Amino acid sequence: MTDQLRADCLGVAGHPLLRTPNVDALAEQGVRFTSAYTTSPLCVPARASITTGLYPHNNNIWQGDQTVPLDADTYLHRLKEVGYKTCSIGKNHLYPMENCNLFLNHPKYNAIGFDHIEDLSGTWGIIEGESVYVDYLKSQGLHERLAKYLKDLEEKPDQVRRFIAEPLPIDAQHYIDAFIGRRAEKYVDEYDGDEPTFVYAGFQGPHEPWDAPEEYAERYPLSEIPEPIPEKPPGDWLPCSSLDYQRWAQYYQPPSERAGKAIVSAYLGKIAMIDESVGRILAAYERKGWLENTVVIFSTDHGEMLNDLGRVSKSIFYESAIHIPLIVRLPEGPRHQDIRGTVADRLVESIDIHATILDVAGATPWDHQDSLSLLSGPERQDVLGEVHAHYMLRTREWKIVVGRQGETLQLFDLLEDPQEQVNLCQHPEYREQELYMRSRLLTRITRDTFRDSNIDPELSSHSIEGLTHHSLKQEAAE
Repeated sequence: MTDQLRADCLGVAGHPLLRTPNVDALAEQGVRFTSAYTTSPLCVPARASITTGLYPHNNNIWQGDQTVPLDADTYLHRLKEVGYKTCSIGKNHLYPMENCNLFLNHPKYNAIGFDHIEDLSGTWGIIEGESVYVDYLKSQGLHERLAKYLKDLEEKPDQVRRFIAEPLPIDAQHYIDAFIGRRAEKYVDEYDGDEPTFVYAGFQGPHEPWDAPEEYAERYPLSEIPEPIPEKPPGDWLPCSSLDYQRWAQYYQPPSERAGKAIVSAYLGKIAMIDESVGRILAAYERKGWLENTVVIFSTDHGEMLNDLGRVSKSIFYESAIHIPLIVRLPEGPRHQDIRGTVADRLVESIDIHATILDVAGATPWDHQDSLSLLSGPERQDVLGEVHAHYMLRTREWKIVVGRQGETLQLFDLLEDPQEQVNLCQHPEYREQELYMRSRLLTRITRDTFRDSNIDPELSSHSIEGLTHHSLKQEAAE
């Protein structure tokens, strides 16, 4: 699992500069889903949905400052029921990074289903946490210097910190993603149990900070960085609520063209590092003789705007932030012979990773899960996204975004406008299409709504009620 990786930033996806031979090899040995979308363009909600198999309106996790409950039903519990030993190495991000100390060494954290945990939680884990990575940095005489550097960076204003693209003052071998690769490799090499094992490797990158080692970032000169998608000024017909959303969604605009390209260069460098770590882990599986009967899933939590439409970061429903890579590498054998090395263009969601893991392991799915197996589940006709109590529904042709109070914020004709230049929200000519998409979204949410005593009705239902109210109000006006 990577963090904040765009669908188009892989060699196999046709990126003009980036080469990712190890990830590409996974695609050659399995299925690459080219129309995969995140359930939420924000770390914690996206990962919570994968872990629980529930949408944010069902698991009650909408924002980055929330935590997956220790007593949550997870795919890990089902894996353990069928005899798997479970391992997490790296960044799982099922809780707020700012409170990492509360979880890194929580005595009951393995209650979510991991037998072996090495939680390496990125920047905050280095500054404040205790982990095997911190121990490693101390053993190399690097921790004090690196922690001070990162602390100073975190204390800078957002409009400064978010655009700093420079390497950490350490060698590439000491970077956290290189370390995560080595730790996962070590776990596989040293595993001596008779039970099958599930290994979760969670990389920090290519999420900010933009700190790729110099020798990696230099592979992608600023002069060769592709131009981002431009932004067209919004139409005069848009309501104030939509214009406010547009302004809010301008999340950290690069201060200059050069700064924006430096971010991209570092971003690509971090992906190249991760690809090498993927290769290291796969090599360990091959040495162990496990690769022939191992399913490998490569994906991310969400995408990254990366200067498209004048924006950097996530938390919004533009394609750059929600379209994600998703590859399922399948072992040789009669069961998968027909689909190895194929490309699937059907609509799928990141939440579907949950059901896919249970499917290949022969484990029982949860009765209430929203997840569908990528290998045997029915085909989705649309994809649902949720963040900060906002909703998004995307079909092949259209996308609609609805706000907290049920108001339409964005409507895009994706066939005519794949770069999302023109927001058709409340445009008189597209009123009928807007109402149709709103109705379809409402149907999807209510169809996929699960309630039990653990769900906070105030948080989970208010958006549904708002959407219903606005739909009825708009229909009456028509």
